[in-house]
Amino acid sequence: MEAEKDESNEIDRGEQRKILQSLADTLLEKRDEAVRYRAGSGVERRWTEDSRAVDALDEEAKSSMLDYATGIASRTAGGGTARSRAIVNILQSKCEIAEGRFADVLLPTDERNWGLSVTPVPELVKGLADDRPVINTETNLPLTNPDGSQAKTADVARAQMKVAEDKMSSMEDEMDDQLSECNYNGECRKAIRDAVRFGTGIMKGPNVIKRVRKAWIPQSDGERTVHVLEAVEQDEPESKRVNFWNVFPAPECGEEISRSPYVWEVEDILPRELSSLIGVEGYFQDEIKAVLQEDPQKTQVGLARGNKTYEIKKQSMSKGSAYEKWEYHGDVSREDLEALDIDCEDLNGQTLSAVVVFINDRPIKIQLNVLDTGDLGYDFFQWIRVSGSPWGKGVIRTGIWSQRAIIAAWRCMLDNGRDSSGANVVVGKGVEPGDGIWELTGKKIWRFTGTDPDVRKAFAQFQLANNQAELQAIIELALKFLDMETNIPVLFQGEKGEMPETLGATNIMVDSNNVAFRDRVKLWDDNITKPHMTRYYHWNMQYNENADIKGDYNVIPKGTSVLLVRDQQAQSIIQLMALRGDPKVDAEIDWGKAVRELFRSLKLDVLKSDEDKKADEEAQRNQPPPADPRIEAVKIRAEGEMQKAQMVQQSDMTELEYKAGMAEVDRDHEAQMKQIDLQIKMMELSQTSGMALDKIKAELAKEASKQNLMRELADKKTAELTTPPVEPPGKAPEGKAYTQ
Repeated sequence: MEAEKDESNEIDRGEQRKILQSLADTLLEKRDEAVRYRAGSGVERRWTEDSRAVDALDEEAKSSMLDYATGIASRTAGGGTARSRAIVNILQSKCEIAEGRFADVLLPTDERNWGLSVTPVPELVKGLADDRPVINTETNLPLTNPDGSQAKTADVARAQMKVAEDKMSSMEDEMDDQLSECNYNGECRKAIRDAVRFGTGIMKGPNVIKRVRKAWIPQSDGERTVHVLEAVEQDEPESKRVNFWNVFPAPECGEEISRSPYVWEVEDILPRELSSLIGVEGYFQDEIKAVLQEDPQKTQVGLARGNKTYEIKKQSMSKGSAYEKWEYHGDVSREDLEALDIDCEDLNGQTLSAVVVFINDRPIKIQLNVLDTGDLGYDFFQWIRVSGSPWGKGVIRTGIWSQRAIIAAWRCMLDNGRDSSGANVVVGKGVEPGDGIWELTGKKIWRFTGTDPDVRKAFAQFQLANNQAELQAIIELALKFLDMETNIPVLFQGEKGEMPETLGATNIMVDSNNVAFRDRVKLWDDNITKPHMTRYYHWNMQYNENADIKGDYNVIPKGTSVLLVRDQQAQSIIQLMALRGDPKVDAEIDWGKAVRELFRSLKLDVLKSDEDKKADEEAQRNQPPPADPRIEAVKIRAEGEMQKAQMVQQSDMTELEYKAGMAEVDRDHEAQMKQIDLQIKMMELSQTSGMALDKIKAELAKEASKQNLMRELADKKTAELTTPPVEPPGKAPEGKAYTQ
């Protein structure tokens, strides 16, 4: 029995291998078709040229900037004339400005560039205008609201819509948390960089990954509680940017990637990474082991000999090199899936969306699409759309010819500057250097041995014309063409450039640039945001276990409606604020809402919260009522009169102090003058009487001493007369009074 069972299992595995190989052959034909189509479209050659242009590599000599620095790029074969190979890299700055402006508007840090809205239900919309009372069918009694009032149909409709909006808000928070976990904005910036430079940015998602979450879980034994670290593995969605070189859509998709029946993606996988897949559920173990026994193979495409058709070539690599892992995303026959033991019971259709992984053209894994909707999960964004192709054109391809014209003119200017920096000397027969060295230097002697006495006929110099102005005009014209072609003026690079003379002309230039910019933001909304967020919504509806977030919602991209227009709204609101104070304008405008919108547009988090506003209102209510304006007017008038009187009094006191000071100055002046007169008289007396000046001073001092003594005696006598008698302490005897 055991032998029969083993033989039966071997037969089943043999049949599965045949089915698997047949399926692989069919899908690999589609891969080769997609690879040949992309190679024949010419987009790969365009990407190569654009890559060299943005990296400042010489498109002719294939030289790098290091070659210019070492002088290798300036040398020519065969000893010919060396020409300048300098390169001006202007496209690099153009790309950086475009990337920065686009990402700044499309991926704000304080707001989502997407949102959800509840799908309107016609019955609920009609119910909002229905005022009929609601009757409980079981008790035949009217229903009441929480406040005790009778419930109406409109109240029930509003309550149901409120529940739906709360669930929608929870779904938004859940999706936003999932996008933050996988750094969605960072991946979008990478895709924007690809689109700006090479024309196409690709986002892929949601991809299901295993994420380990660690948390400290409290555990209690009744007496004490401890926290234990637990790791929980969860399946979560993830988005990532995909390199445009690694994606091959179907030839019939045209401009819309959503019309592609399948998409192929290739990436490298190391042998040790492939070995780690052995034993993982869903992978074919025998196929993986067979691949590891083979040399890695690289798929290449090239022109077939004798014609212009492309053919697929296989190149074997050495052992230990990375393998190519090809992923097929598209429809697979239901019959083949069931034959390979893939559970398709709950799905309808003869073909089902699936993912097949190949290495060395061997299928190592087959699984159904994680979304029952069957979406492939790839979103393409084209900077400039190309008719009939999913691959767009970027800033580099748009301005590459203008940059080449600038480079050519710049090289001519450098060559002309070198040639015109010195003179060309013509030396005839009979002229030779005195030192025997044929070199032009200063203070050099030349010997003339000719027969013609006019040496100027045998020795002359000629100066080449310098054409810098003409070549510079070519460069300036090419720069203008570059601005027009890329639609990124020099003004947006932080340079003055050629500024318009009026504010209106500047606004017109900015608005004209924003027209194309707005169109690209809208393309991102339509091609990336809406389909990508819709798949996240479907993933949560299918796999999320939280029933409180599920409902019927629509995805609303906000790139053009909110983010791009927000900057323009800020300028309009600032101009509108000048009309504040006009009664007619104030009656029509909610200035509080205008202020909130202004600061939101300026990205300034300075507005008060609702709690702060309520606290301010409460503080205003607790303040005492304002006084009667008439009483306040009388108080103000009285205070004014009092201040006026104080000012007059202060002025009078100041005037008196000034007069007193002037009087003191006059007295001092008069005393000084008398002293001078006294000295003059003393000198006159000394001359007339013959008396010595020292003797006169002594007499005067003696007289002054007498006068001082008499003044002291007079002051003492006056003090004795004016001092009243003082009754000694104690009490006088009865019938007697105190006497001196």
